[in-house]
Amino acid sequence: MARHKRERTASFADEGEPDLTPLIDCVFLLLIFFMVTTVFLHTKGLEVDLPAKSDPVQEQKKDINVLLDESGRIEIKGETVEKSALGPRLVLAMDEANNKNIIVQAAPECAQKHVVYVVDTAKDVGVEGIAFAREEEE
Repeated sequence: MARHKRERTASFADEGEPDLTPLIDCVFLLLIFFMVTTVFLHTKGLEVDLPAKSDPVQEQKKDINVLLDESGRIEIKGETVEKSALGPRLVLAMDEANNKNIIVQAAPECAQKHVVYVVDTAKDVGVEGIAFAREEEE
């Protein structure tokens, strides 16, 4: 009987490491589960094209310039426009210029909420393209 006990301890010591196959199977199944249940969200953003330099040919076109100063005051063609009247004024300017694109030029100190308001209002009234102008640094 003593001989039998020695053989058992000897065989247990020979194994040394536990079997990792069930652990690898579980990790593989978890990986497949997370890959199948993962949802990829595609958020739609705003495409922005900043102008490099103005061409003389483009300056001859009738553009609709929307200017924003530091306080958020809006000007279209040199006329001050109230925020509540921005939509109808943009529609009128698009009809006058026969152009569905606008150029937004905001002062560097202008809060982003004013620019976002102008862009949202422009999209609501049917503006097809919005460009952002900036002053060249010397």
